[in-house]
Amino acid sequence: MNPTHSELLSITRDRQLFEKISAAKRLIVSIFSDVGNQLASVDLREVHAREKGIKISKGNELRQCPYQVLDIVRDFDMDKGLNIRILHWWGRGMFLFLFFGKNHPALKNLFAKKRNLDEFSVCLTDRWDYSEIIDHRKNRNVNSLNLDNHLQFFAHLQLVKPISVGETEALTDTILAEIITLLSLIGSAQEK
Repeated sequence: MNPTHSELLSITRDRQLFEKISAAKRLIVSIFSDVGNQLASVDLREVHAREKGIKISKGNELRQCPYQVLDIVRDFDMDKGLNIRILHWWGRGMFLFLFFGKNHPALKNLFAKKRNLDEFSVCLTDRWDYSEIIDHRKNRNVNSLNLDNHLQFFAHLQLVKPISVGETEALTDTILAEIITLLSLIGSAQEK
């Protein structure tokens, strides 16, 4: 059902709606800031020497919906890169993405054991195509992954997992716990 022009124009006059949307955007950015501030004491170089820190991004038009992103490590190199991304995409939810370049030092050891990765799915498309990954479910359970075949075809590995959005305090703790767990797993899986 397509809305009429009158319905669309009536939305533009709903000041409370836009104030609530603005407040909700600020809330997500505030949660991401809290997580980033708490991660400031973690030495990301111990997990990934070429880390570029933590960054919050936001936008309004990812498939016509606003989004907020928290990136940790921020090395998107297709060979040895690593990134942990929290994506809050309006109308879809919140997701944790874990990106590895095809030759990241932790990759083989991490997937030999598949420790604590049961809740993740393997993305089966371009790493930036969130519509395919989330809307069209272009992913499969991590336990069915043949890492060598996947890396040969995609030349990177990206995993995704939904994050339940609840109370503000619990959400900050949930995101922080997920990131700390991943950093610990990756650090312990590094090839020595």
